[in-house]
Amino acid sequence: MFVRLNDYKLYCIENEIAANTIKNYMMTLSQLDDFLQNNYVDQVTKEDLIRFKQHLKEDTYAPGKKYKTSTCNQKITAINIYLNWVERSDLKLKLFKEQTTTHRESITQEDFERLLKYSDKEMTLFILTIANTGLRISEVCALKKDDLYSAIIEVRNKGKIRIIDIPSFLKKKLRSYSNNMENTQIIFNKTQSYYRQELKATAGKAKVKLSRVYPHSLRHYFAKKFIADGGDSTALQQMLGHSDIKTTTIYTKMSKEELAKTFRGIKNK
Repeated sequence: MFVRLNDYKLYCIENEIAANTIKNYMMTLSQLDDFLQNNYVDQVTKEDLIRFKQHLKEDTYAPGKKYKTSTCNQKITAINIYLNWVERSDLKLKLFKEQTTTHRESITQEDFERLLKYSDKEMTLFILTIANTGLRISEVCALKKDDLYSAIIEVRNKGKIRIIDIPSFLKKKLRSYSNNMENTQIIFNKTQSYYRQELKATAGKAKVKLSRVYPHSLRHYFAKKFIADGGDSTALQQMLGHSDIKTTTIYTKMSKEELAKTFRGIKNK
């Protein structure tokens, strides 16, 4: 069988790949497996995978719903990673070309302050943690009480390890909060979906534009603030856990509104 779901899942678990990432990998590979079986494919060729790629792009996955190009590319990346694992890099697929006309909105300093003002205690700490560490939501939801007593914290994601620390003022707040929690070692012990929804609810109360409030926008905020305060992009790359510096620069690009504001502030007399 070309798609070895169980073996690959075990490999991902043994290499400590994030649970949510494993879930997404398995979903994509299951789709590929179904496609190959439904089309009676025994010996997989590059042409078969290209047909599956077009199937992702052109066919609906639910009534009236098609995958966005960015989602298709995420799935293609997952397949290419699997192809490396089965040592069939000759079958790797190219990503769809995606025309990016606008930079995805992320929060401003004013937005950040309003979110803190209107959030409850748990969400305040959740917001502060990402905004002061640049952690992904999956990484925040894996933080343990013991981490708050370590000088450095090892963060494992996608088979890689990076080192972070939490500012002292925030560690103190998190210790106080977590000391009242029983029967769990995880600080933010609810689902990622819960925190996403609560963040949107907080944005509604704070009257912050909903489209720019999501967990990753707090990571963007961390990156932009770090650079604005004189931080080095190479250091930021390591702090965020990016393999490629090009990925880091995406986080630091200015939106149209930020560009306009920058131009308005220029006074060359």
